[in-house]
Amino acid sequence: MKKQLVTLGILFTAISLNAQMKNTEADTVRIQNIEDVNLHKTGNPNKARPLSTKSNLTIMETPQPIAIVTHEIIEQQQAKQLSDVIKNVNGIYLTSARGGSQDSFGGRGFTFGNDNTFKNGARVNSGVFPEVTGLERVEVLKGANAMLYGNVGPGGIINLITKKPRFEFGGMVGFSAGSWNSYKPTVDIYGPLSKNIAFRVNGAYEYAESFRDLVESKKNYFNPSFVFNISDDTQLIVEGDYLYHTFTPDFGIGSVTDNATGVSRLATEISRNQFFGTNWQYQTNQQATTDIILNHQFSKKWSLNTVASYQNYTKDYFSTERVQWAYDSSKNNFNPSWSRPLGRNYNEQNYTSLQINVNGEFNTGSFNHKVLLGTDGDYGQADTYNYKIDTNTPIILYLNDPSSWTNEGPMPNATRSSRNRIDTKRYGFYAQDLISITKQFKVLAGIRWSSIQNEDTKVKNFATNLETPTPDSGRKETAFSPKVGLIYNPDENLSVFATYTNSFAPNTGFDEAGYALKASTVDQYEAGVKKNLWNNAIAVNLTAYQIINRDTYTAPYLTTGALALYRIYAGSVRSRGLELDITGNPTKNLSLIGGLSYNKTVYTDTPDNGFIENQRLVRTPAVTANASVFYTFTEFAKGLKIGATAFYTGDRKAGWNDVKGQKQTTRMIDVEGFTTVDLSISYEWKKFMIQGRVGNLFDVVNYNVHENYSVNPITPRNYYFTLTYKL
Repeated sequence: MKKQLVTLGILFTAISLNAQMKNTEADTVRIQNIEDVNLHKTGNPNKARPLSTKSNLTIMETPQPIAIVTHEIIEQQQAKQLSDVIKNVNGIYLTSARGGSQDSFGGRGFTFGNDNTFKNGARVNSGVFPEVTGLERVEVLKGANAMLYGNVGPGGIINLITKKPRFEFGGMVGFSAGSWNSYKPTVDIYGPLSKNIAFRVNGAYEYAESFRDLVESKKNYFNPSFVFNISDDTQLIVEGDYLYHTFTPDFGIGSVTDNATGVSRLATEISRNQFFGTNWQYQTNQQATTDIILNHQFSKKWSLNTVASYQNYTKDYFSTERVQWAYDSSKNNFNPSWSRPLGRNYNEQNYTSLQINVNGEFNTGSFNHKVLLGTDGDYGQADTYNYKIDTNTPIILYLNDPSSWTNEGPMPNATRSSRNRIDTKRYGFYAQDLISITKQFKVLAGIRWSSIQNEDTKVKNFATNLETPTPDSGRKETAFSPKVGLIYNPDENLSVFATYTNSFAPNTGFDEAGYALKASTVDQYEAGVKKNLWNNAIAVNLTAYQIINRDTYTAPYLTTGALALYRIYAGSVRSRGLELDITGNPTKNLSLIGGLSYNKTVYTDTPDNGFIENQRLVRTPAVTANASVFYTFTEFAKGLKIGATAFYTGDRKAGWNDVKGQKQTTRMIDVEGFTTVDLSISYEWKKFMIQGRVGNLFDVVNYNVHENYSVNPITPRNYYFTLTYKL
């Protein structure tokens, strides 16, 4: 914790300012512009100017689907973690991380990782459960975003926008509590320190046990921020946040491989509260970031925005690993059993980035231009510490013998044996121009040049205290990432668009010769319609897309031994889908969110011993849907608000995709789709508000699955309430 607090850095982010603001009232408008007050009033994301596009373009001018979840939605749904928030974004779905160790997402058939997660526009490590009470809103740019952000995954990016200071005094203190002995005090205070300086401080502490035996969590979060209006045209925001989270890693109920038929299945006969780990295992994550937000307005049409960021992230992990199923012929004639090994590691990442954006508008003849010129770069150092465990004999447990399901035992000693260090350097230059050919027809053209270099891995042996590089383990990649879009805006409430983008995705690992893998090339084609209805209060957006990720690699299959250390060519991955989003406030009392998506992601052009072609990728549901309705009473029962949310995740496959020539029937596990429904009610009286929620109302049983392990049951029916006092 001490180290993270010392290593707070700087962040500059892009926000457009209104010129000629000279008094306190104008300063208040300027700060609210950061929060996009128009979006909060209408609930219509098409009326917003998202920070994530780095430009001054409206969403209707941007040929790409963009979803925004505001803090009003987060608060009225009493979201406990980021996965609760992301459920409101159609086409983005929750997956399961190894050991349930973080919020993990997928979108359009691709898994999200560190390259898909941002905070205030700066890349941030995704290996945590972010604290949602510190969020002003969450922006999701779906699809390929390489032109703006470089080597990001093709499914989309998630940008977490933290709460900013205000020049009027206010805030709240709150207390939440619920099922399984969970409780959470929160505080959020903001106000002016002088005519040109304002502050905000929010923080939270959370303790929660679980419906899973012996599983618990403790979290601390602190987020101070300050704004300085240096002049009428220049603003500086300084903020930092610190997260400390310690919890019990949980690999769930495991899976079973049936040797007789060669079919894998989930061990659903095991109670969803049964925990197969030990009573001492733990994971502790710490993440510290700081932000300085600088905005300068040259004129009414030209602005400069710069972004610099520093982050420190650590993960301390000591736990039983995934249960590894086998069959023991010595006990009741092939009674199914599994071994439970141990794992110990420590990871640290230090990450610094800088970006500069210039936005402007001008005319050439009858053509209007809205341009974005920018550059960005970052440097990261990632350390992985490996350990030797004194006693690492796997414990054998038997499926049909609950007396063997022990959680007891001492924590063994573990000694650091080595450290792997990887230094990564990235930088790029990008330019974008929205050209209005006529008032209705527009062309968006952009291009980026990117460079990414992973240095050779440095391995330090703590026994000899020597550090040596691993030859040819590093690689430098450069690429151009173009983006071309056509937009038809007959009026401000309708946008029809089509786009093509190209990007690259670096690969980790080595080929059979021991050389680092080259990057994959990603092509995306997309077309859509954005329409505002009901006096601009509702947005209805429809999008169709195709994404092709060429030159993908995977761990070897149908082979064993040293070859398993490398990656081999797997072919291409093709994703096709449709997304429908409906969002807004048709009346001042009614708030609506709805969405429906379909996706099919398959392997194509695979080698002779590769994956079976046109078979849906594991962990990618065909259909997802979400719906949220909240109604606020303003006359009868004034202050009362009721609401319901429903989320559907369709049928999907766990395990691994089948490969040509395999001996077993299938390597995949069927996981049925499921729907959860939450009911909410709240009552506001003067400065007090009390909220209540019943989650998973119908107590649905289902699972989030990471490959063929970390089979984690979803949360059963649960109860949660929040008491808030507004300052």
